[in-house]
Amino acid sequence: MEESGSEQLDRLSELPQSLILRILSFLPTRDVISTTLLSKRWENLWTTLPCLNFSDIVIEVDDPVSCIRNFVNRALIFWKGTKLLKFIIEMRGPFDNSSLAGDMDLWVRFAVINKVEELNILLEYDAEALWWDGTVPDSKDVYRAPQCLNSCSSIRKLSLVGCNLRVRESPAWNQLKSLQMDNFSFSERLINRILMGTPRLEVFELRVVESNMNLNIRSTSLKKLKINKYLGFMDDQPSLDSILRICCPNLETLEISGVYYEYHEDVGSNYYDARGTELLGETMRYMFSTFQHVERVALSSSSFQMIGAALKKNLFSPLPNVVFLKVGVDLFEPVEMVHLLEIFPNLKMLVIEDQSYLPRINAEFKTNLTKSFMLQLKIIEIISDFYNSSMFPYVEFLLKHCSMLEKLVVWAKCSTSHSPVRLLEIAERLLRMPRSSPNAEVIFNKK
Repeated sequence: MEESGSEQLDRLSELPQSLILRILSFLPTRDVISTTLLSKRWENLWTTLPCLNFSDIVIEVDDPVSCIRNFVNRALIFWKGTKLLKFIIEMRGPFDNSSLAGDMDLWVRFAVINKVEELNILLEYDAEALWWDGTVPDSKDVYRAPQCLNSCSSIRKLSLVGCNLRVRESPAWNQLKSLQMDNFSFSERLINRILMGTPRLEVFELRVVESNMNLNIRSTSLKKLKINKYLGFMDDQPSLDSILRICCPNLETLEISGVYYEYHEDVGSNYYDARGTELLGETMRYMFSTFQHVERVALSSSSFQMIGAALKKNLFSPLPNVVFLKVGVDLFEPVEMVHLLEIFPNLKMLVIEDQSYLPRINAEFKTNLTKSFMLQLKIIEIISDFYNSSMFPYVEFLLKHCSMLEKLVVWAKCSTSHSPVRLLEIAERLLRMPRSSPNAEVIFNKK
């Protein structure tokens, strides 16, 4: 668009400077610096940004580390901002700790001195040096953040991936509310020190890479706890020597995946999500017994299979406070599904997601239930590609035994193999199914 003359309108530069800074804060610093070519007004604008984002650093074999070092160092020298809200350093490629450790220390100190509120450090080392389970090389080869980070009282959100800490005593993270540690090497003592120094911590995401290590999570402020643990194997068998203790009375969300633990629990949670493909059924049974205040439960298909044997033996105690259940289904497990629903007598909403990858034969949903067996469900969602007919018996069973059902929503995951005729057949079959609730509405959607 042009004016009456030949000058081109610069509508972007006409925006308020505060809005321009807000827009630029979402871009990597390298791209932000490039905006200096747009106009003279923008020449030094980037130097006052409250966010410095070096997240686009990819170290190639023919790209010397000195180029990365010089670029970041020069950017920090020219920065003249008054407040550093966010500082991001992400590097990927074939590099080792010794080549950048000194500069990394300077960059972290820069963030601490400028009272950073959010700090993200992500270091992805040479992929060929990583083990099959994603863990980093020997801990001595992994970068360790300087101790000055422990005294950063301004920090509110901290994410460390492929980076270790030096914590000799509890850090002074009084304002910290969110902490993520991934590909991290640490001890039980270190975790205890961190929790003692974070009195306002609400979100704690922990990806443990060391096997045979106990975890003791104690916090009165935590609302969300996410734990993923890689395992050590002896003779192709997972180690079962780890003990997990959690005492978080105000916890709202707990997610545990990829873990073998001997379990000890004392929480007041209202949401539990067990997605690990390696959780033992007996361990999960014990875990369930500790969540008497749980309101929402999510189970992957693998977790569902793990507890199958215990479900058949009626070893699970009822959880009357659960009102929401999401469960993944892989194999056709009608008996297990019935026993699972019996655990939650006051369930109001159920989501079943078909997580199978292979076609399965249509099997009958045979159970030994009495005719008086009824569920309190009001809303049901079924997610499936309906490539085979294995999900239809679930739908038929639920419609038959949910006398208070208000809505059944079926999501068909469409693929190239689904013709319009096939989708119409699925919809017609669903609508013809008898239902015990006269007010039940059956809705068919494509996903």
